[in-house]
Amino acid sequence: MVWLLVTSGVLVASLVSMARELRQNVTLRQVRPTALELSAEVIDNSATRSGKPGAYFLTPVVRYYVDGKRHEAEIANPSFGRPADVGSSMTVLVSPDHPYSPMDPYGGLGATLRGTLVTAVLSTLLLVWQVVLL
Repeated sequence: MVWLLVTSGVLVASLVSMARELRQNVTLRQVRPTALELSAEVIDNSATRSGKPGAYFLTPVVRYYVDGKRHEAEIANPSFGRPADVGSSMTVLVSPDHPYSPMDPYGGLGATLRGTLVTAVLSTLLLVWQVVLL
């Protein structure tokens, strides 16, 4: 019974993460046709806790200019790959309607989504197997 609850919790967590990743991908697809493609300077990396104790994801914080106005913001769809080098430049997509939400044009369906998809499938199979054994 305990394993059934644990597996259910893992399935719910993976589905929530999958929904978040899919929402970011849909937003990127909606923004892309009208977005400005800009060169941005990486000025920092923002730390976000991961699921592992003491481990963090680093999200690039970038500086860019839209119509002569300076903007600084975290990348809205980080791919959670290697941290970006401070002082380096990267290409970002910026919606003229929402200039404080720069997006990584290469963010697409990343490793996080693939991982949550695999976790959801395996959790579902494990739940079915546990229910059949009960």
